[in-house]
Amino acid sequence: MHRSLDTTTVDGLVRELDILIRARYPLIAVNTFEEVRFRRLITAVAQIERHRPKGLFLWSRTQGLRQVAGSGTGPTDRPVPDTDDPLSVLEHIAQADRGLYVLCDYVPYLAPFGQEEPLLVRRLRELAWAIKTKAVTVLLVGAGFPEIPTIEKEVKVVDLPLPDEREVTKLLDLELDRLAENPDVRLTVDIRVREQLVQALLGLTESEIENTLAKAAITHRGIGPGAVPLILDEKRDVIRQSGSLTYSHPEPADHLGGYANLRRLLQEAAVTFTPAARAFGVEPMKGILLVGLPGTGKDLTKKIASSILGRPLLDLDFGSVMGEGGGVIGSAAMSIKRALGIATTLKGILGLSEFEKGVGGLQSSAQSDAGETARTIAHLLNWMQEQQDVFVMGTANDVRQLAPEQIRQGRFGQVVFVDLPTVEDRADIFRVHLQKRDRDPEAFDLEELAAASEGFAGAEIEAAVKGALLDAFMDGAREMTTDDVVRRVRSIRPTSEVKREEIEELRRWAREHLTVDAVHAEATSGQRLIEF
Repeated sequence: MHRSLDTTTVDGLVRELDILIRARYPLIAVNTFEEVRFRRLITAVAQIERHRPKGLFLWSRTQGLRQVAGSGTGPTDRPVPDTDDPLSVLEHIAQADRGLYVLCDYVPYLAPFGQEEPLLVRRLRELAWAIKTKAVTVLLVGAGFPEIPTIEKEVKVVDLPLPDEREVTKLLDLELDRLAENPDVRLTVDIRVREQLVQALLGLTESEIENTLAKAAITHRGIGPGAVPLILDEKRDVIRQSGSLTYSHPEPADHLGGYANLRRLLQEAAVTFTPAARAFGVEPMKGILLVGLPGTGKDLTKKIASSILGRPLLDLDFGSVMGEGGGVIGSAAMSIKRALGIATTLKGILGLSEFEKGVGGLQSSAQSDAGETARTIAHLLNWMQEQQDVFVMGTANDVRQLAPEQIRQGRFGQVVFVDLPTVEDRADIFRVHLQKRDRDPEAFDLEELAAASEGFAGAEIEAAVKGALLDAFMDGAREMTTDDVVRRVRSIRPTSEVKREEIEELRRWAREHLTVDAVHAEATSGQRLIEF
C-alpha cells in the first residue's frame, strides 16, 4: 500500500509516523530526497515517551549501525560492531527485542541495476515476519522504493511531502531570526513581504529553502521585497533541474485570440477555487483536457489558464518523460511522483503535454517493462482522481489513443475539442498577433485577412504575420500592410490541407463522444460534459 504522510504540520508528520509504528508495520519505506529532515522527524518520534525505551538506530554503508537516541545513549553516537554490510545489519536487527532502525540508501542493495537481489530480499521478508510481534520497526529511507513483488505485502510505502505552508513559515522565521543576528544583514520584512516570501519558497525542500534564502541575503545584503523575484528565479531553476517540470510564465488572457467559449470555461474554473464557492459547496474543477490539432493554441491556453486562475503553471512533458510510445525511461516513475508532489504543494496548475503519448504504453507494459509503465500511469490517474487542489490541463493531438477510463469524469472536469478557428476567431487572432508586435490592428483589413486564411490554425496565422513583418523590414523598413500579410498567407499550405482526413476523423470523434467545443457555446452534440 502506498500513500503520502499527512502534511498539516511538522507535528502532523511526527504523529503520523508514531501511528504507523504503533500499528506494528514492520517495514516502512519512506520516499524522500530530504534525509536530514526525515532524521529530525524520526528523532522527534523517538523522544515520545512510549518510544524512548526502544532506542533510535541509524545505518549507512559507510558508518554501519549507530545508536543515536534512546535509553542509555550518551552525548556521542554509539557504533554497533559487525553491522557494516547490508546482510549483517538485518541479522543484528533480527536478534533485537525493541528498536527503531533507520536504514539509509538501502534500496540499491535490494534491487541492484533494477533486478531483485534474491538473498537479501528473502532475508528482509523473513525479518518482517520475525519482528511483527516485537517492538521493532525498520524504516528504509531513500529517494524511491522500487516495486518488488516478493515483499510488497510486507512493506508500507509512504512519501514524505515537501514542506507545506506552515512548515515553510517556521523555516523562514528561523532563518530570519538567524540573519537578524548579523549586523551586516538588513531585514525589511513586513507581513505582506513575509507572505510573499512564503509563497515563493513553497515547492522547495528544506535545504533548498535555506540555500535560497542565504543566496538572497548575500545578493541583496539582506532580505526584503527585492528577494522575492530572486527566490522565484531560483525556484524555477530547482524545478527545471528536477528533470520533468518546467515553471512557465503566465500569459494575459487577451493573448488568446478567439475561442471565447474556452476562455469562459477557464473563468468558470477559476470561480470554483474561490473560498466563497467552496463554502457554498461547489467542488473545484479537476481540470481540462484539450484535444485538437497542433498549432491551435493548446499550449498557449495553459499559460492563459495560469493568468486567469492566478496559479503557477508547472508543465510536465509527459510524452518525453515516459518515452515515445509510453515506455518508462530511467527514473521516469520517480520524476513523475516528485512532480505531483511539487504541484500539490504549490496548489498550482499541472500541465500534461502530449498526454496520449505518456499513457500510450499501458497495454504493452507487462511485456516491455514488467508493468512499470502501467504502475506509473495508475499512480498518476489515481492522483488525478483523488486530489482537490491542483488544476490539471492536459493536451492531446490524437485522443483516439486514449482509453475511456483515462479521461473519464473525475480525472478531467472537461474534455474540450479545439477545432480550427472560425472566420471571426481568425480575425481576432490576427488582431492579437498584430498588437503583440506593436502594430495597430485597425490599420489592417482584418476581414480580408480572416477570409484569406481559411483552414489556418493560430500558429499558421502567427507565422504569416511574422513573415509579413520581415518582408516589410527588408523592403526599406516600411510599414507593414494588409497586402504583405495576405501574400504570406497565400505562401503557406496549412495543416488542414495536409492532414485533411485526420482532421475529419478527429471531428467525428468529438461529435460521437460529446466533448465541449472550444469555439461554440455548446458541445458538439448539445451537451457540456464528456460521457462514456
